[in-house]
Amino acid sequence: MLKVEDKDVSNLTYVRMNSSKNKGNNISKKYNYQWIAPERTGSRKVSEILTYYDFKCNNKPLNYFGVYNYNHNIEPNEEGTDYKVICNARNPYGRVYSIFKNFYDLIKDKSKEGFRKYLTEDLPRGQTIKMVVEPKWDKPFDYVIRLEHMKDDLMKLPFISDVLTESQVEAMSSHGKEIDNWEEFYDDDMKEIVYEYTKHQFKLWGYEK
Repeated sequence: MLKVEDKDVSNLTYVRMNSSKNKGNNISKKYNYQWIAPERTGSRKVSEILTYYDFKCNNKPLNYFGVYNYNHNIEPNEEGTDYKVICNARNPYGRVYSIFKNFYDLIKDKSKEGFRKYLTEDLPRGQTIKMVVEPKWDKPFDYVIRLEHMKDDLMKLPFISDVLTESQVEAMSSHGKEIDNWEEFYDDDMKEIVYEYTKHQFKLWGYEK
């Protein structure tokens, strides 16, 4: 059985590999919505779409001529506390492997064994821990946009048809590449480690263990 030294993440230090320079939340005052954009959930694609609906961060469009201006973090809300909340999502197993593969350079071996070392040795010490466990939220999100079902989930937003057609949403949300197959990088013990860190995401995003 693989062991993790400490799953209490409250006292861990962490290295944030792509910390955002932006402060403030991603909000649309026009529609009274807040958008939460965790890393490795297709947030760039969604930001391009939500820009059409007056979503901004620090009063700047989320995407402006190819320049992305949105925050992965959740900042204290000074306004919009009654906003409905949209959250990007991805199967937590796939998301954690993607964080390791794309953001964690201290282990060059991106094989199953390299990932095992990351989960059992580096992650418990706090390396990328904040990125893995966030977002934390105390109530269900109003809308969840899953990477695996991006177009269908975007079409559930009540305002989406105000600007874009379904065919436009489909074209803009297409990934252009296959989503990584994460299953080959896990065994049951590794899944259990990830689940212990991200069980709140499984619940809030609607994925099965």
